[in-house]
Amino acid sequence: MSRWCAGLLAACCFAGVLPAQPAPPKAHLPVGLFFGRIEEGARIFTPARLLPLSDPEALGHDFPTALQLHGTEFPALLWLGQQAGLRLHATLQRYPTEPGAEWPYPDFAPPPDTILLRAAVVERRGEREAPLPGLRAVLYDDRRPVLFLVDTRSLTLAQRGMTMATTMGLDLSRAEFLAALTRASQFAPAEGLGAVIFSP
Repeated sequence: MSRWCAGLLAACCFAGVLPAQPAPPKAHLPVGLFFGRIEEGARIFTPARLLPLSDPEALGHDFPTALQLHGTEFPALLWLGQQAGLRLHATLQRYPTEPGAEWPYPDFAPPPDTILLRAAVVERRGEREAPLPGLRAVLYDDRRPVLFLVDTRSLTLAQRGMTMATTMGLDLSRAEFLAALTRASQFAPAEGLGAVIFSP
């Protein structure tokens, strides 16, 4: 056997015993709740899932309304609400429809389950430290947003830097919203699960 053939055989054998490279973790699909003042024409409760704008379900909207919670979204939002002092079980279970156990977004990871959330670091800050008016809580995974709660019911339009009301209680683009969540991530641990709660 020539040296070339022997070398090729050795390389093939070596390549066959190399461990398979693990697939990179999937990104989360941020989902959250907006609470607004119905007196000013806002929706008092809007679940939103930040699907890619090209996804048919997003309908090209920056903040597509979630018509149903899927997989672990329901228990994870309940957990985040509890950290922020909100009891969301009755509302989330009935509206907009009963949560489903399936996860129909194979390109994205669902929120962590409640067993993993028990180990999440919870950081509490004053509401004046929030980079966005009404931002109450954000769950991060390696400082990437997973869940969010925004409540503008107690804020005037002036406090929100607005002159006209909107259905979601804020007037900003998805890019601006995500930039605010990124600024808030400085309070979360650099690695792993961490929730940041902004309290009055």
